[in-house]
Amino acid sequence: MENLVGQYYIENGEIISISAFPETDTDNIIIYEVIRLTNKVPLFFEEHYNRLINSVYLAKFNISKLPSKQIVYSALHQLINKNNIDIGNIKLGLMFTKTGEFLSLKMYFIPHHYPSLEDYENGVNLITHSAIRKQPNIKIRNRSLRNKANELIKTNNVFEILLINENNLVTEGSRSNIFFVKNDNIYTAKSSDILKGITWQYVIRICNELGIKVFQQDIKLSEIAEFESCFITGTSPKIMPVSEINDVKFIVKNYITSQIMNKYEQIISNYIQN
Repeated sequence: MENLVGQYYIENGEIISISAFPETDTDNIIIYEVIRLTNKVPLFFEEHYNRLINSVYLAKFNISKLPSKQIVYSALHQLINKNNIDIGNIKLGLMFTKTGEFLSLKMYFIPHHYPSLEDYENGVNLITHSAIRKQPNIKIRNRSLRNKANELIKTNNVFEILLINENNLVTEGSRSNIFFVKNDNIYTAKSSDILKGITWQYVIRICNELGIKVFQQDIKLSEIAEFESCFITGTSPKIMPVSEINDVKFIVKNYITSQIMNKYEQIISNYIQN
């Protein structure tokens, strides 16, 4: 059974006690999003909703019965107000049969772990793991990969697992994207090889605004020591400097990274105020 936070979840618009949440749904396929809540504001809801629908489209599932953006937004605020939670992570899960027929939309609070100020100051450590997502552009539940990543994170006392594909290329984190910095330029994996995270997309926009060149290309694991710095992006970590991958160390305090971090925090602040 999935861990839930709060007292209530919502399924197809109905508010239900979390005590009634089903213990298992292994027979169904779930396409999902995780939204960060700050000051009772679901950050970047529009982008998350659009990516959710796009994932369904790419999976070639039936989209005709999916709830509209307005219905989902209204239900989301019902969930927030009913649980009276200001800060946290909310999961939106669209459930489908194996033939792609829509069954339900569940939304609920899940446990979150936000990095400490010390993490941002000192950077975090990663290790690599050979794994691929068969459909990287679709945010679909993959329990085996998630469980393996959680196990590796715990046993190795690291912040995140960096996935390496069959060609020994760096792709993305188990729940994040990664960027590398060299000579004031930014490098990241090809968009076709990863799930384009919402924060990842904002970093691309920020770099364009700041005149920082971004190269989307193959990144060989054997060549990561050639980069000066790197950082991961995601709903919970936002933009997090990396201090080490395996035994390769990186400069944490990097001017380019700091520029991007500061601009992203401004975007969040403006979003909340508006």
